[in-house]
Amino acid sequence: MQKLLNGNNICIELERTVDKKYKFSISEVAEKTGISTSAINYYVRNKLISPPVKTSKTRAFFSQKTINELIEVKKLKSEGLPIKMIRHMLEKNLTESFNPRTFSGTFKAISDKLSVNQNWLKQLLKKGLISPSKIDKDEYFFDSLDVHLIMKLNSLNKLGIPEEYLIRHSEYNELSEAEALFLIEHINFSNLEKEVIKAIRSNYESVRNILRMKELNKLLN
Repeated sequence: MQKLLNGNNICIELERTVDKKYKFSISEVAEKTGISTSAINYYVRNKLISPPVKTSKTRAFFSQKTINELIEVKKLKSEGLPIKMIRHMLEKNLTESFNPRTFSGTFKAISDKLSVNQNWLKQLLKKGLISPSKIDKDEYFFDSLDVHLIMKLNSLNKLGIPEEYLIRHSEYNELSEAEALFLIEHINFSNLEKEVIKAIRSNYESVRNILRMKELNKLLN
């Protein structure tokens, strides 16, 4: 009995010393993300997400960073991407070419952080240009692609292109989907090694940009 009490005391002491950012139990993470505890453990074992801090053999605590990663994994899986590709997309070196920063908060908070119009951000959401995941009543998780897109659209706005005109990018969502599917076909011919995927994506984007420029030159001529 004394041994058990000592073990419990050790666990309590460990929980007191854990970094405060590690505050979510696995059941809380499952509730926040809609992902089962078995799936979360699978992602941890396969090093797809940031690991929790263990305070005992059967107890661990997760950070908000892990929750954000799980939400992004869930989103990418819903888009039909295989786990191997998701792993590569989440790795730091591969995501740096997009924008490694994510954001969790309200629309007002992200509009303040990125210096963009809050109502315009909501229009981007309505038109399907950004797709943040809702994590609470007014809280959203914006993944790296959403943040990067907002910043690039904002840059175009600062160059003189009206916000209401930039919304028209939504008219080309089907074209974007077709290009993404075509890129996946290219990747499926690879061995899924990180550097190979990175090179394929870079060259694919160059090819698409060249073809767009050729069409632009035709229009200008």
